[in-house]
Amino acid sequence: MEEDVTRRRDYLQSAFIKVIMDLQNEINDLQSKSFFSEPDEKTQQKLALKETRLMDLKRRKQERMAELEADLQLSPKAPSVMGCAYVVPLTQMEFQHTFGMSRDDEVEATAMQVAMGYERQQGRLPEDVSRDNLGYDLRSTDAEGCKRYIEVKGRAATDGVMLSENEMNRLAQLEARAWLYIVTNCKSTPQLHRINNPANRLIFEQKSKGIQYYLPLNEWQQKASSEQ
Repeated sequence: MEEDVTRRRDYLQSAFIKVIMDLQNEINDLQSKSFFSEPDEKTQQKLALKETRLMDLKRRKQERMAELEADLQLSPKAPSVMGCAYVVPLTQMEFQHTFGMSRDDEVEATAMQVAMGYERQQGRLPEDVSRDNLGYDLRSTDAEGCKRYIEVKGRAATDGVMLSENEMNRLAQLEARAWLYIVTNCKSTPQLHRINNPANRLIFEQKSKGIQYYLPLNEWQQKASSEQ
């Protein structure tokens, strides 16, 4: 770095000196002509412009040289590590202990089946994209090519549901194209509840650990449409 700044300084110093000397010579010539003959208005104007430019060049030279000298005072150093943090997903034990919930693959599978079955009944073609980590579980397309993006949540009985930060952010981005399908009683008589634009219509409780968003039962239940 120091060698590079030194080269730039020497180059600019040389360039400024050359331009200043050329301009000074032009000024000297005009002053000589004025000394030996009566100066006309045009010559006086030209002389004044060149003198103004000379002062500006000298000022700019001083500023640029000062900037480069300041750069030479900088010495690159290796970064100092002040601390570090690891962000990892919550384990099932931590999730259950913190939020009182645990994953049940049977419940999740039932919820997906119910949601996809409903979409087919409505003449739409649902696609399971839950493994792609898109922030929603289903991408469902109707005959006109319009899509709805559905996050599916299943409960063994009836209770609140939890959304991850990724799910919440994605549903918020999709707005009216986003749907939250909550399937309750998955181990007895599944019931589907559908909510459009959930991120904007529902009030979630943000949980600090693992950044999760909890949707209480009474919040989603009063705003959902139900299907057996």
